[in-house]
Amino acid sequence: MLDMEQTIQSKEFRLLTKGLRTIFTILMVLMIFALTMIGVLLVAVFIVTEKEVHNILVHGQIAASIHFGGLKIELANQVANDFHFSKWNVLKLLFTATIYIALLLFIVVQVRNVLSNLSKGIIFSGTNSRKMEWIAYAIVFLSLTVSAFRTYVAYTVFEQFKLAELLVDTGLIKGVAYQFTGVNWTLLLCGLVIWTIARVFRYGAFLQDEYDATA
Repeated sequence: MLDMEQTIQSKEFRLLTKGLRTIFTILMVLMIFALTMIGVLLVAVFIVTEKEVHNILVHGQIAASIHFGGLKIELANQVANDFHFSKWNVLKLLFTATIYIALLLFIVVQVRNVLSNLSKGIIFSGTNSRKMEWIAYAIVFLSLTVSAFRTYVAYTVFEQFKLAELLVDTGLIKGVAYQFTGVNWTLLLCGLVIWTIARVFRYGAFLQDEYDATA
């Protein structure tokens, strides 16, 4: 009876890990697609001149909106039409986005590999421990830089549309400041927890090796 329950739990665990692996595989494909699209945009920005973009904007109608979390701000037609395209700012933004999406892709790939090992019954191993440590380091890095990245995105958008000057001109706002420093404590805590679990896995792998050597 006990063996049957263990067999059922083992099958359920493997189904769970395989299902999660499928989800992370889909995420990996989506991120690769996103990186490909950013690559296409980078090539387009390199090729197209600022003058050509301005000519397109002059002869076209621009509709723009800005999203801040759950807040959506639709820009007036005049503000959208005053959009100023800066190739250098767009290139910096795309390069920064490439770095962050690549880092997220790295995390997804490592999690997918760990889930693959777990589905095969490989749990306490040095490989899983190392992969989990790298995931933890990547998440800690994100926790220290994600605020700066989001602020930089907002800064770039505000600069393109000159929104800071427009808000000050209304007389309702004294000034607009950008804070590029900050720590995402939720991500930092997650990174530390994953790092701790990775160390537990490493110790478990050590005990497993010791048991195999003496068996």
